[in-house]
Amino acid sequence: MASTSAARGRGGWLGGLRELYGRPSSALGTSLVAIFLVLAVLGPLATPYGATQQVFTDRSQPPSPAHPFGTDHLGRDVFSRVVAGDRDIFLLAGSGTLIAVLVGTLVGLFATYRGGWSEEIAYRLFDSLLAVPALLLALLLLGSLGPSRSSVLAVIAVAYTPIVARVVRSVVLDTKTKEYVLAARMQGESTAFVLGR
Repeated sequence: MASTSAARGRGGWLGGLRELYGRPSSALGTSLVAIFLVLAVLGPLATPYGATQQVFTDRSQPPSPAHPFGTDHLGRDVFSRVVAGDRDIFLLAGSGTLIAVLVGTLVGLFATYRGGWSEEIAYRLFDSLLAVPALLLALLLLGSLGPSRSSVLAVIAVAYTPIVARVVRSVVLDTKTKEYVLAARMQGESTAFVLGR
């Protein structure tokens, strides 16, 4: 039984990879993301120079074996700087998206399931956030919070939470009237149990 489920899991991953590499555009995108992910994980092992290390004799050099992406006007290796930034981008974007998914899912579940004023207030707030263009909202938040990692994290979370909550709301509205949900409520199951299931 365990070997069957393991084989099914491997088949799912392999099938997904086959699907991604079935079209040239998705194969290119998948390969680029995989390369940058590996660089983010291996980071310092893949770079011969520090991200801020300056070699004044190597200023403004074109790409070469010693500097694959060349150097900038201060003699810093551009490849090392790209790899250092790569790790930050994955951590910030990944963390911000994770926060948005968690908050959006929780708010979408609880507010929609309970209905009433909690749902009205939550979704009117989300509607007002969605009415502002995402770029403008990001600039407003960054301008008021100031430039820092936590500000960028907050901007990503605020920009994507309403989108996640809307998707969750559509599913909960459809599911909460199903017979098995009504049966669980009549059986005396707690709200947390019903929402978790």
